[in-house]
Formats: sequence, structure tokens, C-alpha cells
Amino acid sequence: MSCRRRCLCQRKYHDSALLSTDYSHIPPMGFTAVDLFCGAGGLSVGLQRTGFEVILANEIEPDFARTYELNHPGTVVIVEDIKKINFREQIRSVRKEKSKLSLLSGGPPCQGFSTVGSKKENDPRNSLFYQYLRAVDELRPSYILFENVSGFAKLYEGKPLQTLLKELAKLDYKVSWSVLEASDFGLPQNRQRTILVGWQSKLPKVNLPSPKNSNEPHLFTCATKIHLMEAISDLPPLGINDSKDKYASPPMNDFQRLLRNGAKLLTEHNSSKYGEKMQKILSLVPAGGTVEDLPISLRPRSYFKNTYARLLPDVPAPTITRNFGTPSSSRCIHPFQNRALSTREGARLQGFPDSYLFFGSKCSKNLQIGNAVPPLFGEVIGREIYKALTS
Repeated sequence: MSCRRRCLCQRKYHDSALLSTDYSHIPPMGFTAVDLFCGAGGLSVGLQRTGFEVILANEIEPDFARTYELNHPGTVVIVEDIKKINFREQIRSVRKEKSKLSLLSGGPPCQGFSTVGSKKENDPRNSLFYQYLRAVDELRPSYILFENVSGFAKLYEGKPLQTLLKELAKLDYKVSWSVLEASDFGLPQNRQRTILVGWQSKLPKVNLPSPKNSNEPHLFTCATKIHLMEAISDLPPLGINDSKDKYASPPMNDFQRLLRNGAKLLTEHNSSKYGEKMQKILSLVPAGGTVEDLPISLRPRSYFKNTYARLLPDVPAPTITRNFGTPSSSRCIHPFQNRALSTREGARLQGFPDSYLFFGSKCSKNLQIGNAVPPLFGEVIGREIYKALTS
């Protein structure tokens, strides 16, 4: 390993950056949560780390739901269209006591509001955030958490956000919202999300997390952001159509130590089978390069500038999407190897622990990871809600 790569992988964090990966010190306060549009369960992972018991979750996609069930065996998962769910009945069937639901969380599918793709205001997927509001009305939790793409607050002259604020006010919820950047809190990935937290008007308010006051035991407090290679440098190199289940080294920094958490066997670290043309393309993309660095004869007729692009090792990764394993669709070529990111590398960059299991085909697993809410977001926001509940 070169001196430069070794420095990237072993850079130390300030102030004993990660003080603990054990959350058993959090007292069992009986705070319960429901996670809607739960996907693979990233948001639930973070909430559980801060002391919430997720008692009910909903997901319509079978593979996503199975992944959630594998990793959250204590949660009742409803695999159903949310429009068909009677939340009052469901919560009565799973709540152990008649105490009030502490938190309702969820991120309705965001394609209709995203700054990428269709911008039709009548996109039927947009109506799913009204289903979230219906769940708030039926469950009346003490606190709510709503997350979406950063563009949620900007598109259609702000109409979706203003509608959400108005409807929550009718239900007697006060709110605080912002667009947060995940890399500010220790994720090795640039990922902006609109985060809204609400609380019943008579309850203590929630302060949204800020990187300026984020010196908590569960957060990294490094002076600079965590880089891509710092997140994945302990994973072994892969050839074409290759798979490995042994780590290349012991954990080399606190981030790797957190995500491995004692894991001995590496899973989901695999590469695709590439044809001769693709192998040639991958070999010709220089450090930090893109499709525009390829010979004209190897470029597609039309393309985006971030296709066939190699990742930079010493900065956070760009936003992980479902295409992080497809070089022709996004910037996802490994900084030093001629292949796209493996499924486990994508999961690492999203902050999933190495013990996390994913169900389905490789395409399905990558989709689940790319669409997930990073556990870190659930953790930093859940921490602030937990503070309000215990104040």
C-alpha cells in the first residue's frame, strides 16, 4: 500500500472520536416508534441505537420487507400498500401497553419530488405523503419524523412542504425542519436530506442536530470529513466476477471498527462479470476521470458526465444511489480497482453495519441500499427526540 493510501486509511479522529459502540447504557424508557416506508430499515437501526423500540413497520416491496424482518425480528412488519392499512387497529394489536406512541417516522417515496427525473406535479407517488399525514392523524404520536430528498422543500414553488406544514398545524403539531448534510455528522458520503421533526404543541420542542454541537459519544468529531477509502480500506481487492469473505486487515480506524463491531466473516463483497469492452473501458478511466476521458470509439452516443467515472479516494463519496454497482449509470468505479463498488462497499458508505443482512438478487440489494435512509440520520435525529422525551 502506498504512503498516500496508508495515510487515507489510518487518519486519526480527534477527541477520541468514537467513545462507544454499545448502546446498552441507554435506559429502557419504554419509548415506542412506528416506521413507515421502512425500506431496508436504515432509519430503524438509528432509532433503536438511541433507545426507541420500533414496534411496527410498513413496506410494500417484498424484498425490502424481508430484509427488514431479517434484521429487526422484534418488529411487526406489514407488507402491504399503506393506503389499505388501518393504523388504529394495527397499533392496538402490537402495543404491549396502552401508553402513547412516542414517535412516528417515515420517508415517503421521493421520486416525484426529487430534483432528478420526473417533475410532474400530478405524479401519483406524491400522494403518499398524504398517507403519512393520515397515519399521524390516526396514531397521534408524541413526536413525528419526516425525511425526504433535499428537493422536497424546493420544487413546485414549495407547495409540498407548505402543505405538510399546514396539515400538521391543523393536527396541533409544531415543527422544525432543515436540509441536513450527512457527511457533516460522520457519514463518508455527501447526502443531503430534508428532515422535519414535529411535536404535539404541549410537549418539549426538538432541536435539530447541528454539526457545531455534535460532540456526542456516537458521533465522529474529526476536523475533516471521513473519506471514501477510510470507510472501505479494510475490504479485500476483487477481480472480475469475484467474491471474498475475509477482511484484508483488522479495522484501521474508528469508522471501520464501528461498522464491523466484531464481525469475523465478510458478506456481500462481490464484483460483477464484465465483458471485454467493459473491462477495457474500466482500465482506461484515470484517477477521478469520467467518460470524457475515454476514446471517442468507446463512449456511448449519449451520456451524462458522471458515467464511467472513477471515485476519488480522499473525499466523501457522492450520493449513493441504486446504480452504485453500474459504471454506465453513475460515478461508482473503485478508486484503485477496475470494477464498480461491491454491495458491501455501498452498504458501508451508507453506514450499515457489516452484520446487516440483505435479501434478494444483487440488483435488489443495491436498490435497497441506495434507497435507504442512512442509520446515522436516524441516530442523530433520534438522539434529539429522545432528549425531548426525557427532559
